[in-house]
Amino acid sequence: MISETQTLQSLIVHYERQLHCQATRSQKTIIDQLLHRDFFEIGRSGMRYDKQQVIDALISETVEQQIQADNFELSVVDEKSVLLTYLSYRADENNIVSKTWRTSLWIKNADSQNPADWQMRFHQGTPTAN
Repeated sequence: MISETQTLQSLIVHYERQLHCQATRSQKTIIDQLLHRDFFEIGRSGMRYDKQQVIDALISETVEQQIQADNFELSVVDEKSVLLTYLSYRADENNIVSKTWRTSLWIKNADSQNPADWQMRFHQGTPTAN
């Protein structure tokens, strides 16, 4: 039997993976729905980005980069917030793979009656120690 937490993890991982897909990354409307109005990110570079900066960067990408991810773990903070951690992999033009620990805080959209309406409030990427 699938637990409530497993069902929620499947949903949140699905949303997270949507943000990895080029088809989603090029559509401002979808990105806007997935990211909370107060979203911000601390990137792998250590730079801080707000929601608009992330949207602008994603929709202007010209090279499709394949993002692989695994080791997803979901921690329930409370009934309206969860923390997702995972490891992502990305190869550069020289086929050198960089690994990044990722953390996303997802919150239930308080304005919505739909139980599936979760939005990413915060995201951080931290390079792995090699």
